[in-house]
Amino acid sequence: MSHQLIVEGCLARDRFTLELDLKVDLREALGIMGATGAGKTTLLRVIAGLEPKFFGRVEFCGDVWHDCDRSNRVPTHQRGLGVVFQDGRLLPGRTVESNLAFALQRAPSGDASISYEALLQALDLYHLLTEPAETLSGGERQRAALARALLARPRLLLMDEPLAANDASHRQQLVAHLSGWLRAENIPLIYVSHAANELAQLTQQLVVLEEGAVVAQGPTGALLNAPSPLMKRAAQSMTAVVTAIDPECGTTTLQLVDDHLAVGELALGERVFLQQEAADASDLGASLQPEPEENQD
Repeated sequence: MSHQLIVEGCLARDRFTLELDLKVDLREALGIMGATGAGKTTLLRVIAGLEPKFFGRVEFCGDVWHDCDRSNRVPTHQRGLGVVFQDGRLLPGRTVESNLAFALQRAPSGDASISYEALLQALDLYHLLTEPAETLSGGERQRAALARALLARPRLLLMDEPLAANDASHRQQLVAHLSGWLRAENIPLIYVSHAANELAQLTQQLVVLEEGAVVAQGPTGALLNAPSPLMKRAAQSMTAVVTAIDPECGTTTLQLVDDHLAVGELALGERVFLQQEAADASDLGASLQPEPEENQD
């Protein structure tokens, strides 16, 4: 059975244009990489049907989800998607358990390879079931959103930096679990990340975006190992989350993709945009500014 994804067309905004002519077979998981603002999140939103002004065509497995020539647009909830954005986006005013129950109601009939109990245990969610979504930490929201997406047994799983708010040890465990779950359920995956190790473990093919266009496409390993300025730029910008503050030393610790970085004072939980200027983040040659509110790629 074909798992071809076709995304052709254009989405124009002030100071940003996404132009795509993308054809991929999602029998192999696809990674998306690119500097902040390259259009990664916007691409996922187009596939999910969250950008109604996209002028073009989106097709998956022979089903046309969006075709501006035919004025045809399948609503997001009818596409059979599992979507995990960086901020989790759980249903507000509901507990974790209620969010997961909503996913179970949407799941197609039949036996699932992943049990509810196994997900709760692996994602460390048992003690959070009665907690309102609004009270969760960033990492907890992401894990609950991941469980919700998998429980829905989607036709296609879209993930946008889904583990970034978890610490390094948690992420390694989650990537290992996710890899096994996807194989067990045979769920096609599109995975956006700045973390090369996550992309290497979870995906077999990679698309690199720059300024709203696909500038490289090929096997994940080959592209990640390519010593090109393009790949350096793609990995150069990332989101950081404030995870610790030391008032005595006057330093703040940021959780990066693969490490921590101590900088000047910021508020706990604040999200910032990190633009690397040195050859290595450990050189501390970086500038910090609040994360852009729009197009957070």
